[in-house]
Amino acid sequence: MNQVTSSEQDNNEQKIVTAPRDPFARARPTDVYWIQLKPIYKGRQIAHAERLARVTLIQERAAHLELFRLRVNTDGESKTDDINLMEVLVDHKNRRVRFGPLEHVRMQPAQRGLGGYLLAQLIEWCQRSCGDYSITPIMLHAEEVSSEESRLIREKLLLRAGFDLSYANEERTAGRAQANRVSSLISSWNTEKVAAIQISDILNQLREQEQLNRKQQAQLSQFQRVIDNFKNNEMNQRFAIGCLIVFAIFQALMLLWVVMS
Repeated sequence: MNQVTSSEQDNNEQKIVTAPRDPFARARPTDVYWIQLKPIYKGRQIAHAERLARVTLIQERAAHLELFRLRVNTDGESKTDDINLMEVLVDHKNRRVRFGPLEHVRMQPAQRGLGGYLLAQLIEWCQRSCGDYSITPIMLHAEEVSSEESRLIREKLLLRAGFDLSYANEERTAGRAQANRVSSLISSWNTEKVAAIQISDILNQLREQEQLNRKQQAQLSQFQRVIDNFKNNEMNQRFAIGCLIVFAIFQALMLLWVVMS
């Protein structure tokens, strides 16, 4: 009988427990742009004010694998690695894509349309580069939804993107979302909640603001000239009134002198 030495056993155990190396562990952002989270009204009052969010894009390829990752950063929200993140991993060798992260997706601030927007951007990118690839099913876990409202939000998000949902329990909290090809997915999001800000739009807004500032400055200058004219006229009128008062007093004194004499 062959005996296994302790060193060989340790090596075997190390091979078993060692996780595969992430080829994109050192991936760096390749682009950054901004989006607008539009205000949300409840009745006539603003429930959530308008906010700006920064989207960081990572696109990198390692051998036959290609990663496209989007992360949203907003001021005032906690910055951790497991929130506001969506990605798609493309396997060009097997012609297959996998949407992630594998764990549950968390978005902050919630119910502002971030999840739908990020998923739509991933789908649009995939359809441009690998529209005929197949899709790895997305596993749906019960612990990902803490309430019926969050379950409905997840369901609506995936159905709008073109996924077919099949559930494994009566509560419809566990199951899978699947689609045949990338080309069958739908790249759409709630434009009433999220809008992309283009550089050209920002430049146009700055140009319009500059023109408005110049127009207002010209109006202020014109008003200042009118005020100065009023001040000059007031001083002239005061001088004229003073002269008339002195002349009237002089006339009264002359009349009094004539009467007295």
